[in-house]
Amino acid sequence: MPVKTPSKLAIVLLASICLYITLNISLFITPASSQPSKLKIYVGPPKVPADNRVYEAIFVQLQDAKGKPARATEDIEIHLSSSNTYIGSVDPVITIRKGETYASAKFYSTYTPGTTTITAAASGFATVQEPITTVGPIPSKLAVYVLPPVLPADRGAYDAIIVQLQDSGGSPAKAPIGDVRVTLSSSNSMVGTTDPSVIIKGGETCAVARFYTTNDAGTTTITAMAQGYSSAQATVKTQNVSAEKATKLEVFVSPPSVPAEGIIYEAIAIQLQDSKGNIARAENNIIVSLSSSDISVGRVDESIIISRGETCAVAKFYSTFKSGRTEITAAATGYMSSKESVTTVGPIPSRLAVYVAPSSLPADDRSYKAVIVQLQDDKGTPARDPTGNVSVSLFSSVTDVGYVDQTMVIQYGETYSTAAFHSTITAGSTEITAIAAGYALGKTKMTTYIIDEYKLYVSATANPDSIKSREQSTIRIYVSANNVTPVPGAAIKISSDSGGILSSVTDERNGYYTVVFTAPTVYSKTICTISVDASKTGLISGSGKIQITVVPAAPIGVIRLYVKDRDGNPVSEAEVTSTSQPGGISSLSSTTGEDGSVTFMGIPAGSYRFKAAKGGYEEGSIEITLEAYQTVTETIYIAKKPFFGLGTLNFIIIVAAAGAAIAGIVIWRVKARK
Repeated sequence: MPVKTPSKLAIVLLASICLYITLNISLFITPASSQPSKLKIYVGPPKVPADNRVYEAIFVQLQDAKGKPARATEDIEIHLSSSNTYIGSVDPVITIRKGETYASAKFYSTYTPGTTTITAAASGFATVQEPITTVGPIPSKLAVYVLPPVLPADRGAYDAIIVQLQDSGGSPAKAPIGDVRVTLSSSNSMVGTTDPSVIIKGGETCAVARFYTTNDAGTTTITAMAQGYSSAQATVKTQNVSAEKATKLEVFVSPPSVPAEGIIYEAIAIQLQDSKGNIARAENNIIVSLSSSDISVGRVDESIIISRGETCAVAKFYSTFKSGRTEITAAATGYMSSKESVTTVGPIPSRLAVYVAPSSLPADDRSYKAVIVQLQDDKGTPARDPTGNVSVSLFSSVTDVGYVDQTMVIQYGETYSTAAFHSTITAGSTEITAIAAGYALGKTKMTTYIIDEYKLYVSATANPDSIKSREQSTIRIYVSANNVTPVPGAAIKISSDSGGILSSVTDERNGYYTVVFTAPTVYSKTICTISVDASKTGLISGSGKIQITVVPAAPIGVIRLYVKDRDGNPVSEAEVTSTSQPGGISSLSSTTGEDGSVTFMGIPAGSYRFKAAKGGYEEGSIEITLEAYQTVTETIYIAKKPFFGLGTLNFIIIVAAAGAAIAGIVIWRVKARK
């Protein structure tokens, strides 16, 4: 029959299928030992506060051509830079050590919010970039406040002019590194003057300048100006101190809005006034009690003293990390009380955000500080818990791939914390979930890859390792990678060379596997060798063996006898019979087969005597002592008997006849001579 040549199309299709299978096998099964070919930057978290602090948030990883983590074959220096150092800078050089896949760098934020691009470069690799953002109010204008708004016209000096930086929405904003110099002026020097300038230090939202009153009561306008910011004005009023007795307290707050950042502000002024609202002096020291309506937003000094001859005193306000509004109340015996509100502003945390950096790791049974949980407001802005530490519970959806620390704590005043991811040697993806009371949960995905060569090692134990027929033994198998790391989820194949029943394999998920072995029925001591083969995708298969001794249920054994002639040839069809045996059992008897053997299975231990007989052979015998659970093999030799057949008889007769004839001739000759 002629052979058909495959068409070109068939050949192309076959080649494509082979290529597809090869690629998939190499991707999912063959451990990758590819050389690093590129860099990748991970930023975690991608947003941090613009607070002039240090964050270990930059991670540079080596990857192969397929985007999987790759190990450095030698120390590799990575050079880093930030595109906008006004926003933040980064460690200039980090080193990925030999055998590692990545290294981390510190990011140094400033007080200036914005986005900067981090660039990573190394010899032999393409340059890569990734942005990081710092968040916070962006200062764009000035605001001026007077505390208190009315001052005595007494040629005094008062720390009363407050200049605040604000964003476009009027929220307090921090001065950048390098400070902001504000120029001040008074429109009416006859009423009073102010310091010519004041500096708002980097990271601060406001500064205080002095106002110098004269003896002339009146009003003046204070103007504040600074390069790059919208100017602002406020009116200062001075008046002569009333001669009337003070009858009431008045509370003033400036600035009325401060950041919710746990900072102390001298922002509360308590002023004495007469019944007409004019400022008045204290005739004696006055103890003023203060309270805050919502201490979760902020507290105030419990009391202050307005000294004799003074018109007011200033109290401290202690902000928290909770944004909100609280009322400050002032009261003193013999005076009408007063109250005023103060507002704190900042992001209000409502949810958890989870990041993993890097988001791909080796499946190598190591721990990596790669899980980041951040508090955020509903717009994704980093935020601080207003009351205290936040306890976060973490979960991994596929623990065969990797698991995470069960809990972590975001410390009071911080926006995030990190936890360890513990990889296994099982490649795959798992979802990391974070939950905390009062917050919406967060989740993300971590992926691991096998990039190292792992060989499975198999060991096994049997308990017990010696059993009787039909009894059971529990076989415990331990599978490890490179004789170090436990390997759950392996495919286990198990077999016995001497029969018996093996149960299904139970995976204990910790590298241990259990199988129940039911022994076969035996008539003598038998060594069952149990073979175990373990395999797992991406790992080199391994095997192991264990032996279990099986003995009969009763103290019995096996006697195997061979019957042979004196030349060592087997004698078949010989009758082998016991002529003596242990008490209580009948005589044993059997006929040899073609190989000249008989076997007596499962007979009681004791002393035996056997004879072997066959026509034409002399009988043979042997004595045997059979130990319990043993197999005894012996040989009985029997000799052939002498055999006189028809030919022999004829020969005797002929010889006898010949002898008689010769004798007759001799007698005849003797007689003839006579």
